[in-house]
Amino acid sequence: MTAHVNRRTRRAFLGGGAVVVGLPFLESVLPRELRAAVPPNPVRLVYLFVPNGLDMETFRPTATGTGYPTPPMLAPLEALKADFSVITGLDNPTGRPDDLGDHAAGTASFITCAHAFKSETDIRLGISADQVAATAFGHLTRLPSLQLGIDGGGGAGDCDSGYSCTYARNISWADETTPLPKITDPKQVFDQIFAGVDPDESAADAARRNLYNKSILDHVHADVTALMPRLGYTDREKLEQYIEGVRQQETRLTGGGAALTCTPGAEPPTGRGLAYDVHLKAMLDLIVTAFTCDATRIVTLMFGNALSNRTHPFLGISGGHHDISHHSGDEAKIAELAQIGLWEMEQLAYLLAALKQVPDGTTGQNLLYNSAVYLSSDISDGNRHNHDDIPVVLAGNAGGRLNPGQHIAYPTGRNVTKEKMSNLLVTVLEAAGVAGATLGDSTGPLAGV
Repeated sequence: MTAHVNRRTRRAFLGGGAVVVGLPFLESVLPRELRAAVPPNPVRLVYLFVPNGLDMETFRPTATGTGYPTPPMLAPLEALKADFSVITGLDNPTGRPDDLGDHAAGTASFITCAHAFKSETDIRLGISADQVAATAFGHLTRLPSLQLGIDGGGGAGDCDSGYSCTYARNISWADETTPLPKITDPKQVFDQIFAGVDPDESAADAARRNLYNKSILDHVHADVTALMPRLGYTDREKLEQYIEGVRQQETRLTGGGAALTCTPGAEPPTGRGLAYDVHLKAMLDLIVTAFTCDATRIVTLMFGNALSNRTHPFLGISGGHHDISHHSGDEAKIAELAQIGLWEMEQLAYLLAALKQVPDGTTGQNLLYNSAVYLSSDISDGNRHNHDDIPVVLAGNAGGRLNPGQHIAYPTGRNVTKEKMSNLLVTVLEAAGVAGATLGDSTGPLAGV
């Protein structure tokens, strides 16, 4: 009853024609008798994939527990240190390929923890963690989940030593034979969140719809104005901030802002002419927006496909990422790999700070507190291609069910029993409310995370 009233009141007066604008949680619109019965805040899940591993020497803290010194790569996250944990020593045995193909196999097992079947045509894997969550509570939102990425590409062909490109370009799997393709155009993501637009519509149809709609928010301005007097001070302030943020983002993504300008000298831009760094930041903004309006509670985002050889000219790095990761001890390449990792942590810090700024629910918390944000890679060290000691950053409290602010280091080495990545992913699923979750080769949740 409560969930039904909540979803109906939030959307009914801001929906018209083909346009639907979701709203943040507004307690003021609930009937008085239901306000005391509001259920616990929902948990949001984000899975971030960074390709080619990380420079573990600058990523790994030198001490464990809560008082660890911040390592160089995590410096951008210093102000958020209480909001995330660093986890090292985890093993992902299912990511080890049959002979060669570490990147494709590691990407395939990233959040499935299932072993990829080496073939270009006979595709077999397993359900991914995000889709385990989507099966459990994806029906509570208009979009069960969102699959996002920066690099596109189809699934046909051999992308890594006999492994299908499907394994290299997808991390989200509905079942063992159904990869879920990602959206790479920020404008399509925006339309998915707000207008329910088919991402496969033609350019002519999109132009005609945009001309008709002009601005999503213009259609609902009168409804917002009518709603304002019914809200308390806190809800009014929340709604004003949200509407302004959406308008700014819409302007930027539809060409009315400076953010669409490509950096001079950058590689050919992707995603509606966006340079890579701008493209990625737009996707991070959209994750925050999707959660704020409760369009979905589950998102995956690939910073790049497996074997990504993207250059980073905005960092002064002209070499390809994958080539740099095969550094063979070259100090200059190691420094560039560390610099790319540092930049990736800056993007994570940007997302976490943005989530933390959004109030969520009735308990004075925020979106970051009520989320679990998981960042990792297909391998650990790009030069070694190893699938043990995988780097992980796990942020958010999952509504109080996780314990961020620590470095957890599981034992490594030849003669120890290694803890599996799948058990961490199951721990996160259970924190999100998926009781008895299983995934890949998991054996049970981890204590103390």
